[in-house]
Amino acid sequence: MSIVKFSVLSYYPSFITNENINIGILFELPEVKDAFFYYTQKWDRIASFDDELNLNFIKDYLRGISNEVSTNITNYQKGFAIEEYIKFFVNEYKFSKIQLVDVDKPYDFIEQTKKVYLRFDFDKSERLTKTQEYNYISKLLRVNNIAYKRDKIHGNYNEKIKFDYTIGDYAVKLFTFEGKNLSYLISVAKLWAYNAWELKDKYKTIFIYDKEMKDSEYFDIIINILNENAYKIMLFNEGIDFLTSLKNSNNYMQNERLLL
Repeated sequence: MSIVKFSVLSYYPSFITNENINIGILFELPEVKDAFFYYTQKWDRIASFDDELNLNFIKDYLRGISNEVSTNITNYQKGFAIEEYIKFFVNEYKFSKIQLVDVDKPYDFIEQTKKVYLRFDFDKSERLTKTQEYNYISKLLRVNNIAYKRDKIHGNYNEKIKFDYTIGDYAVKLFTFEGKNLSYLISVAKLWAYNAWELKDKYKTIFIYDKEMKDSEYFDIIINILNENAYKIMLFNEGIDFLTSLKNSNNYMQNERLLL
């Protein structure tokens, strides 16, 4: 088993809203004294997210981080610690909470991490399936000692409701917006908003979604519908940080062992 630490770098164009887009991932493998920064090459996505962004600047900025990490890791006298490095990034460019995992195949895990947080940097044939994505999140929950279930919940009419995860008194549903026709998701949002209302005395419902869809007229409608009865509605990075911070010692771990 080998330890992998990683933190996702996101770009926040505004101090007022929480809109952001993932632009890179910093990895450290402390046992073998290795670290590197992987960053997006899909500049059209960055440009469409913020049309006022200077692409030449951000390319140089990300390239500079990569070079700095490489320089630090080869300087054995100084060494490299991901915890110390990311604390200097604030304002528009922020690193997420550091995730630490212990895995059999660290470089396979790193490739999967890239495909989770920078999904659209990869061709469709290379992206993780939904099952692989769920297994990946389940792995993060397990290594953080977060007990979870993926069983169906009985509603007030004894109907079965399938959340993606239940963690203690939290019920979690993941939404993928990018690449979808959001007009078709309005009815889905209404269904899940009703589920959140129906189960409000039993569970705190958390909706996690993949990205802001600023150019879609339907995005705000869907978010407002989901927000009506949700305990929290969060972007993916924030949602994963929240879930991996939960401690639920009174709940059992899911019986089946889902491996990456």
